[in-house]
Order: sequence, then structure tokens, then C-alpha cells
Amino acid sequence: MNKLQPRLRKLFKRIELLPLLRYTASLIAALLSGLFLFTNATLGTMASSIIDMGLDPLRSQLIAALVMTAFVALISALVGRRKTSAILGAAIVFYLGYLKGFIHLELQPVYDPGGHLEPLQANALFNTSLIMFALALLSAFIGSAVGIATSESVIDPPLHTFQRGFMLLWLRWEARRQRSAFNIDETATHPSLFAHTNLGRSLSHWAGAIAIVLILFLALRSGDLFIFSPDVGLHTAPHITALKNGDKNADKSIGVSSIKQDYVKSKALGAAKPFEVYLPPSYNTLQGKTRHYPVLYLLHGSPGKDVDWLTGGKAGQSTDTLITTGKIPELILVMPDGNGRPGRTSEWGNSYDQKQPIEKYIATDLVNYVDQHYRTIPDSSHRAIGGLSMGGFGAANIAIHHPDIFGTFISLGGYYYAEGSVWGNDPTYRLNNSPAYTILYTPRAKKLHIYLGAATKDQPYYSDTLGFMKQLDQLKIPYHFDLQKGYHSWNIWATQMYNALGWLKWDKWD
Repeated sequence: MNKLQPRLRKLFKRIELLPLLRYTASLIAALLSGLFLFTNATLGTMASSIIDMGLDPLRSQLIAALVMTAFVALISALVGRRKTSAILGAAIVFYLGYLKGFIHLELQPVYDPGGHLEPLQANALFNTSLIMFALALLSAFIGSAVGIATSESVIDPPLHTFQRGFMLLWLRWEARRQRSAFNIDETATHPSLFAHTNLGRSLSHWAGAIAIVLILFLALRSGDLFIFSPDVGLHTAPHITALKNGDKNADKSIGVSSIKQDYVKSKALGAAKPFEVYLPPSYNTLQGKTRHYPVLYLLHGSPGKDVDWLTGGKAGQSTDTLITTGKIPELILVMPDGNGRPGRTSEWGNSYDQKQPIEKYIATDLVNYVDQHYRTIPDSSHRAIGGLSMGGFGAANIAIHHPDIFGTFISLGGYYYAEGSVWGNDPTYRLNNSPAYTILYTPRAKKLHIYLGAATKDQPYYSDTLGFMKQLDQLKIPYHFDLQKGYHSWNIWATQMYNALGWLKWDKWD
């Protein structure tokens, strides 16, 4: 036995090097798999598939990168059975394969639709990058956990059997060679094979728990990246100081615009509903106390909420720029919340069961409240309604039903036949809430001012808009069409709303 001890110690020292070898193998596997998965052939293909489902390229690329990061960690964990190195390797791959390129892209100059430079917020870019990296770590953690679980249940049992058998055979061979007697089972399970102190294990567990909490905290702040776009909020409004001629009240346009949240107790809904209000620069100034303003109501899509047009659509920022440059007169923006009962989209309409009369709320309760509590010009020629996607449908549907209230509607990426369960199963009720049908039988609606927006790769909405335009042409109803290259995305709607604001000609429509 004494002669065998030195050889056993050498063997145990070699075995103790296995964790380091596994860490190295896991890291190398992550980097090599990343070279394959983060290529145009794989990452680009997955992003294209997500785009086909209706998302824009920026969000699709982020989602594809996170999925590939999880796969990198999974492969790494299968090879090395080390979660930490799998996560580290996947995080490195995510940075080199996606995040570095995203940061470089955002450092390039960005201009608004009017050609004004939008300054980059360095802190916002840092925070967004940190959130993205946290999402990558979370994806890597999930991928590595799946890889470890797979290896433990599929690979490790036969591998451990092989290792133990090899150890027993080696010990028996050495015992015969040196004619020594010892307890093979006791030696084969020598504690040196798994030399970890309780303190080290405890510290490792605590560090991992703290890291997961921090990662989850950052990941929970990622909602806007998926709802709007990864570049949301990274650039501020252009720095414009000089007013140009164009607004007869431009000399009074001093002060700063403001945004506030208000509530209206709706008789139609039997509940209080929130809405956001953009007040133009002169509204709260001494010079503007006697002024009254036209109003544009903006409806969000589904899923959505009242602040979406400010966050993703840059409605306040665009309005500020256009007012400051004297390209449009000052106006009030009202952005209501159109969410109905949980699990059901409202479609901005009066539901078939009449338990959710959102249209009545907008056209009656909200308009009356705004006219009573804000200095508006309370007539249809100075009141417009617009929206995107579901909000575009809602804007058209409400305006056609109420041309005496709204003289203009703006539909961006919208559709023109009622869809969804909110309308019930009555085909007549659906038709009566389909703008493409109701405009045929609403003579006053034919005098509406209409702005339609679409994107070349936004299906089926692009086709829906073309069909509605064909119908308007047959009815000889004029409209303005804004076609942009792109998808069903906020950058398209922000551009089109900027253009639509410049298109509104309140004074000429009196």
C-alpha cells in the first residue's frame, strides 16, 4: 500500500485538474458554437422568420440573438458540464455577435423626418446596453441549465459508470503489480476527487443568487425594447432655437410644452379612465391664456396603453419640433387608454353586448370633458382623430360614425373591416363597424379629411390600405397616402405621424 500511495496521489492530482479542463472545454465550445450560430446563415435566417411573424428588424434581431445565446450556452454546458463558463462564453458571444454592432449603429447620427439631428443620450445607450446584456445572461443561464440537466440525465450516468469502472480496473492492476492490499471502494471514493470546502461552496451559491437577482432586476426593465424597439428613448428632441415664419402666432409661442395625465369619469363605461394630454408651449404662458387650440386624439394599438404615442411614436417630440420651426400651428394632443376587459381587445368600438362602449366613451365622454377642461376649439373642423394598427381602425370607425365630431381621421397601418370577438357573431353588426362598408352609407363621412399610412412590408395591413384606397377612389373621396419602406413598427408610425402633423391644415378646413 505504501508504494501505491504516491501513484494514487498523482492520479488524484490529475483528476483535480478535470474541473479546469471542463471550464476550458466549455468556454471553447461556447466560442466555437458562437462562430456558427451568430452568422447571417443562422442568426439572419431566424431574424427573417421572426420578421415574417410581424415584427420589425430591430426587435427581430434582438430576439434572435437572445435565442442563439441560449443555444450557445446549452451546447457549452453539454460539452463541459460547467454552468459558469457556459454563461460566460455565451455572454462573450452575445457581445461580439450582437451588442457591439448595436452600439456602433446607435453611435451613428440619427435625424428626425424633418432632417433635424436627434442628439444621442449616452446614459440611455449605456442603460439599454446593460439591460440587453442582462437579458443575454438570463438567456445563457436558461440555456446552460437545460444543457446541464440534459447532460446529468442522458450523458453523465453512462460516463460516471465508465469512469468508475476504469478507476477500479486501474486500482486492481496496480494492486496486483505491487502486491498491495487495500480497500478499493474506499480509495475510489477518496475525498480528493471532489475537493471543495463548505465555505467555498457557500460563497459560490450566495454569489450566484445575488447575480441572478441583479440580472432579473435589469431584465424586468426590458419591456420597452420588445414593445417599441431596442433603440427607444436613446435620442432626444432636436435642439432648435430659432422660429421660422409660418405660424401667425409664432411670436406668442414661448414657453415649454407640457404633458400631464388626467382622468375622466365615463358615464358610458361606468368607470374612470386615464388619458395623456400634450399642451403646446404657449398654453400655460401669459400670452396664451386667451388662446384656444385644435385637438388631435391619438389611439394606441393592441397591446398598448395611453403613453405609447409619446414613448414609441415621439408624438410630443415631433409636435415640439414642428411648432418651434413654425411649420404647424400649436395644438393639443389627447392620448386615451382604450383597453377593455382583461383578455379582450376593445377595437376602440362599442362591443356587441354593449358592456364595453369604448367608442361612445371617446366620442362623447372624453371629447366633452376635454372641451370643458381645456381651451379647445370645439368644432369638427378643429378636431381630428388618428391611430396606429387597431388605433388606425378605431380612428376610421369612430370618425365615420361621428363626422359631426371629428372632421379628420388619420389611419396608420390600419385595417377597415371589423375583426375580433368584441363584435360578437352578428355579421350585420360587424359590417356596421367596418369603415370600408359604413363609408358607403354615411354621406357626411364623404367630406372627412383622410390621411392613410402604410409600409411596404407590413402585411396584411398594406393590402388592407390599398383596398380601402381603391374604394375611396371609386367614391371619389380625396385622401392623402403616406407610404414608407418598412414593417409594422414604431419607427414607421413615428415618421408618418410627423408627416401627418404637417399635413393637418386646420385654418383651410374651416
